[in-house]
Amino acid sequence: MPEQELQVAERHDVHATAFCQFPGTDPLAIHEVVRGELGEPNLAVFPQLPDRGVGADAVGRSAALLADLGFDLQPHGWRIGVSDGIDARRARSILRSDENLLADVLGAEARPAQRLKLTLLGPWTLAASLYLPNGERVISDHGARRDVIESYAHGAREQLDRLARITSLADFTIQLDEPLLGDVLDGTISTASGYRTLRSIPRAEVRSSYEQFLKVLGGDSQGQRVASLLNLPTQDEHWIKRVDLLHQAGAGAMVIDPSGLTHRKWERVAGLVEGGDRVFLQVLAPSERAPGVVEAVNSILRPWRQLGLGLGQLWALTLMPRGDFSRSSSAQAIENLQRLASYAQALEQTRVDA
Repeated sequence: MPEQELQVAERHDVHATAFCQFPGTDPLAIHEVVRGELGEPNLAVFPQLPDRGVGADAVGRSAALLADLGFDLQPHGWRIGVSDGIDARRARSILRSDENLLADVLGAEARPAQRLKLTLLGPWTLAASLYLPNGERVISDHGARRDVIESYAHGAREQLDRLARITSLADFTIQLDEPLLGDVLDGTISTASGYRTLRSIPRAEVRSSYEQFLKVLGGDSQGQRVASLLNLPTQDEHWIKRVDLLHQAGAGAMVIDPSGLTHRKWERVAGLVEGGDRVFLQVLAPSERAPGVVEAVNSILRPWRQLGLGLGQLWALTLMPRGDFSRSSSAQAIENLQRLASYAQALEQTRVDA
């Protein structure tokens, strides 16, 4: 497509987006919500509907991207190193069906958006969630975890190429959810028996594998722009260390939940902004009473100013809900996204007027 022959410019404006998990089993109905509320200048998402069951869950959907690795579902979880089972085939089928539906939805738009945010499990959370044929976790074996992360990187890259080929998309943000990264680094993941914990993975190995993972994800983009976004639990007492490690590996943006931030963590957020990274700030829970625009904007600007950040640096902000919509109604999702979009628009005007 002609528009993909040019390198996509990085955006420098305040805008809104969301997590990718939505309620129900009808992806077309969710696309109507997403396209209606997160069109340009906001960042639309590739919906996930976990209510569809096996294969639509976070682990199964991410495992469906493994390149040249079969998997199946056992009572203890998803297992690799085998031929695809019926549940694996279902996971891959759901994913392909969702990709084709996205292409149809975009193809029907007069001016389809060029930008999309996708969510995957981070490579170490996926490796910690998968099992070997012997029943132990993948991360227990050095060669297995290396092969899984490498396969996952190439499979994710192939998905981006596939989406670019069947749609008009040229700008991808890949959110990598890493709820288990701290456990991997601290050695608190239990063995399959549950009687002991697995040895911690060295920081150097995690950093090196992440650096290679992000390099594959963003490599040979053929005129596309691919940005990585890391989502770590901010309540983790070692959150700053995790952020530093991933930043060294090449991560350029972080999802931030203010409720888990201490003063030191806020200072690290300021360091990210001053270093040119983006901050995806969670500001409104789906079920929370939405404050007015002035109140919401002031609640964001107050810590921003206290950190010594200027209004001209607001371009680093992207607003998100505080949590996904998997347990919300469509009406709640629409109201939440409308509010976030109005807050983002007001913050962007504040930036422009500064």
